[in-house]
Amino acid sequence: MHHPFKPFKIYSLAILYVVFLVGAFSILMASIDQSQRDWKRHTYEALEKTAYFNDAMVALGYGGFIHDFKNAVIRQDLSYLRRAETEIELGLDSLQKYLQRAPEHTAEVRAIQSVVSQYRHNLPKLRQMLEEKQSVADIDRVVRVDDTPAIEAIEAILSSHAQSPNSLFEQAGSAHQRVNHMLLVILCALVLVSILVFSFIRYVNKRLAIKLKDLEVIFRCAPNAIFSVNEHGTIISANRETMRLFGFSERALNKINVDDLVPSATKEKHKKLRLEFQKSDRVQPMSQRNTIFYGKKLNGDVFPASISIATYGVGDEKHSIVVIKDLSDEMQYKSQANTDPLTKVANRRAINRQLAAAISRSNRQQTPLAVCIFDIDHFKAVNDKHGHLVGDDVLQRVAKIFSDAIRKTDFVGRWGGEEFVIILEDTDKEGAKHFADKLRQEVKRRSQGIDFPVAITLSAGVSVYCQDDKQDCLFNHADQALYRAKESGRDCVVVI
Repeated sequence: MHHPFKPFKIYSLAILYVVFLVGAFSILMASIDQSQRDWKRHTYEALEKTAYFNDAMVALGYGGFIHDFKNAVIRQDLSYLRRAETEIELGLDSLQKYLQRAPEHTAEVRAIQSVVSQYRHNLPKLRQMLEEKQSVADIDRVVRVDDTPAIEAIEAILSSHAQSPNSLFEQAGSAHQRVNHMLLVILCALVLVSILVFSFIRYVNKRLAIKLKDLEVIFRCAPNAIFSVNEHGTIISANRETMRLFGFSERALNKINVDDLVPSATKEKHKKLRLEFQKSDRVQPMSQRNTIFYGKKLNGDVFPASISIATYGVGDEKHSIVVIKDLSDEMQYKSQANTDPLTKVANRRAINRQLAAAISRSNRQQTPLAVCIFDIDHFKAVNDKHGHLVGDDVLQRVAKIFSDAIRKTDFVGRWGGEEFVIILEDTDKEGAKHFADKLRQEVKRRSQGIDFPVAITLSAGVSVYCQDDKQDCLFNHADQALYRAKESGRDCVVVI
């Protein structure tokens, strides 16, 4: 006899299968999304902690506070001390932010803060001793701090950070395995709904393909050169920027060694450093302490760059990913920022910086210092009568004469308009006056020749630095002397 509940049971089982399938799909999707969220969260947390720790190390390290603190002691220069006072507060603030996000490193951070606090405690003593002009040995004996606990703590934190990527990869691997196991269960238990399972796999593969394509596009379109090398240093893959930067095509892959992409003078040193780098898995910049790495294109051209490198294991082999940023334009922009575009000598900003450094050296070495301001007489009349192109030509020729006349220790720049400034280190009043007058006569003589578009004369004001004078005071004296030279009929030199 036909059982009345049998069709109902079949339908119920079918419904249960569908519900189970939908539930399994939902759980699988939730697992994928959760894994992605966890990965992002862990990655962002690690990046944020690393950023604060790096900020602290930059502010407190040998390019920051420590550098300026030691220079303040050795050079007895209060300007270094002022920068050190600012940097130590920035460093402590970054350390505190790092501690809030990395409580597992409380002991290490406290050790670093303790050492830094000792330095901060010694800053008032250092200032007082510098103002009292005490000897370097006496200052060092009072303000010296034992850095060992901080160094050990930093090494411990860096060692912990080195393990963070491995932990993230393990978590991602575990999540991936969980997804695979759930797929197997679905395929084995739901044969009747294999079409839906196939659709789901296709959907998942599509998402993975999109992510892989995204990574490929990022690799190929990145603005910096990115390439990978094997343990022998052979380039096995490279993006377009790498090929453009070094000047090779895709056919050259697996034929070029990375050691050939550095200047010949540093090739052996680079190879040794690369081999040491590949002994362990780590990620960090290859250049340190503000040094510039130099790369070499296949045509022999050398260019400045910053470089970062990461090493990783592939089976028994070691591979590396290298990221290189060409600094040629950046360094050119920096040079242009300090150069007068018309005369190609230093501009006002560079003059101010050089004068401050010269005053510091004069105070430290107890050597004389003089500043000369030269002004082209009646320059406006030259522009009005002959035109601005002739005026520009005159400025360029005068700047060339000045540049050829100075010593390597001197400094010339265009202050603005028709005024030029020359800084004469280790030069007393008589020497500065003689130099300025000789240069005035040379320009006058040269301008009367055929290579000058118009005859000109110069007026000059000379100021000699007195101990503890301010920079503005020294320059103002030279400016006053120039004014007196103009009042005296021009074409002369006046000294204050």
